[in-house]
Amino acid sequence: MLICLAFLFQGSRGIWQPDEGYYVGTTVTMMEKQTLFIPYLGEDEIFLDKPPMIYWCIIAGLKLFGHSEVAVRFFHGISFILTAILTGLIAWEFFKDKPTALLAMLIYSTMVVPFIAANFVTPDTLLTLWTTMAILFFWKSVTSDHRKLWQMLLCMAIGLGFLAKGPAALIPCGGMLAFLTVRKQLIKYFKTYWSIIGLGLFIIVGLGWYFWVCIKISGAFSYFLDSHLWGRLISEKYKRNPGLSGALIYLPVLVFGTLPWSIIWIEKRTLLGKTLFVKNWWKTLADRSAALFLFCWFFITLLILCLASSKLGLYLLPVFPAIAIATAKIWREKFFSTDNLPHIKTLFRPAVLCFVWAVLLVFSKLALAYYPTADDMKVLWAHLRPQLPQADYEICTIDKRVDGLLFYGAKEVEHLTAKSNPYPTFSKTEYILHETKEMAKEKEVGFLLIQGEDRIPNVCNILKNAGIDFHIVNLPYHRALLALKFDTSKRTL
Repeated sequence: MLICLAFLFQGSRGIWQPDEGYYVGTTVTMMEKQTLFIPYLGEDEIFLDKPPMIYWCIIAGLKLFGHSEVAVRFFHGISFILTAILTGLIAWEFFKDKPTALLAMLIYSTMVVPFIAANFVTPDTLLTLWTTMAILFFWKSVTSDHRKLWQMLLCMAIGLGFLAKGPAALIPCGGMLAFLTVRKQLIKYFKTYWSIIGLGLFIIVGLGWYFWVCIKISGAFSYFLDSHLWGRLISEKYKRNPGLSGALIYLPVLVFGTLPWSIIWIEKRTLLGKTLFVKNWWKTLADRSAALFLFCWFFITLLILCLASSKLGLYLLPVFPAIAIATAKIWREKFFSTDNLPHIKTLFRPAVLCFVWAVLLVFSKLALAYYPTADDMKVLWAHLRPQLPQADYEICTIDKRVDGLLFYGAKEVEHLTAKSNPYPTFSKTEYILHETKEMAKEKEVGFLLIQGEDRIPNVCNILKNAGIDFHIVNLPYHRALLALKFDTSKRTL
């Protein structure tokens, strides 16, 4: 079932903006430039928003399976499967109970948010794979006789998570530190020369790419500090639900993203009332290591995410394995109250419902392929292609990116702005008139692709006031394609 959930109809939908367009467009450009370490989004824009693992995975998929949407999303499907398996392994390590482990795998793979994340190209599914693996290695390091080996593997897993999504890989470490503190093992855990070796492994694996880019590209270090640390944790400049009120974005993710399994939370409210809200439960928590670590894993991570300035729904994905394990434990007590397996009649109805839910999830991917949206770059390319010449040309977007067009054959796509304060990126977004001036100077064939009922007349007025002639072609979803006509005899630019 895991394979069906991960791969069926994986290529039925085109590349969607914004996220898939960013990462797939960057990958296409990196392949054209034959570079694996410096991400380019288009001809000249260096794109340092995310570390390179996501691009490496897409490149590997394209090399293995050819130029298709299936290839683009292949390693996200693999990461989804591996994370589900790791979730089951962690549940086994916690409770040494096979039904709980199998249920944890099933629950993680059929919850809404993990399934959706696995079918869209973002770094979150890759990050969750490595953080879940780090959780398993950490637990083994505090319960196994081979502590040093598991500590080294833990450091490498966190380093690989850093290559997937930067400092976000360190957030689950807060739960590990809280667990060690409550168990009074914090100093003992790190008081060994192996900690220095582990730190070295993390630096080599996780920070090596960052060091290399900072040496090669001027200004990269300050950008990383701002974009990956200060801008995400403290500053509100990235405008991603800042402030404590922004944490409300996580409420629907937890309530609806855990369906259908979260229904038991309501059904078992008396059980929750006998645990979290009972004084004795808290007194004995430190003695129940698995329960304590699940608690720290979920709540410490959630607390850090709520306090951080930048908040998006998928940021919660790394705690879903913890939710799946806790939920599996509750379902285990409901259907497997004894060591003996329940009667087949007892399991028949939930098994059928689970199967139906899985079928609905799989076919939802097919339904999305026919969902009318302006974000589908495959559909947009079908509308654009007849309007473009065979010769070289440049498509410039205005404050609404369409980088996914590079995957379908667009020769050059550049992003411009008509705003005075555009979204902060490493390569500064050029103002519309600056780029059109360059087009006129180089005698390029240029097009402006604009979306938005208000934005189209605004851009047209900017061009008219600058004395630039253009021909407009109206496209679906409130888009317009402006074919620029440059008169070199004019000096108004």
